[in-house]
Amino acid sequence: MLTKIVKCSIPTDKKASFSYTQQHWAALAHVNGFIGQLGGWNVEDETDACILALWEDGTTYQEFMKHTHDSIFYKSKQDQTYTNLDVSTSDPSYFIGARYNYYRSSAIESRYLVKTEIEVDFYDKEDIHEMVKSLINPSYRCLSHVVSPIEHSKLVIFSLYGSACPQKTIDTFVHPNVLNASQYIYQLEKNWNVLSN
Repeated sequence: MLTKIVKCSIPTDKKASFSYTQQHWAALAHVNGFIGQLGGWNVEDETDACILALWEDGTTYQEFMKHTHDSIFYKSKQDQTYTNLDVSTSDPSYFIGARYNYYRSSAIESRYLVKTEIEVDFYDKEDIHEMVKSLINPSYRCLSHVVSPIEHSKLVIFSLYGSACPQKTIDTFVHPNVLNASQYIYQLEKNWNVLSN
């Protein structure tokens, strides 16, 4: 599975326009290899938006970028609504179940996305599971996780939560291989949620 992570900086007076143009990506539902996409606003910084997209593999994603992406992007004029946009991809990425074992079920019910960026000196699959378990806030309804290795020394773990906004767990997050970590909480926009048909 490939994940595409988009971080956007949006002026407050362009938020409504950005949100509207983001809905144009509903066209992804019909694209071969597309799994799902969701995103929302940082609860502590209203100018920060995060979008997470999942694809079956790098081949289908590259086909989309080559043949479909630009027609959606430029038709919506989304490039006129933000001041900065950072895109990174991770292949392979991993889905880890919690309350749900499938992304689709999680995406339908999710209201909050917790993004944890982790710098490590070394990790393996066992370390990933330990880190994910340590990041879960047991007081809230955690639905599932997506783990995206960005570089050999950087991981991004996305945790999907249900109706209540979870508190951060970064202060209690401890792992011997972790050098640094930061955490952000996003309230998801229902109209940005796209699932494959």
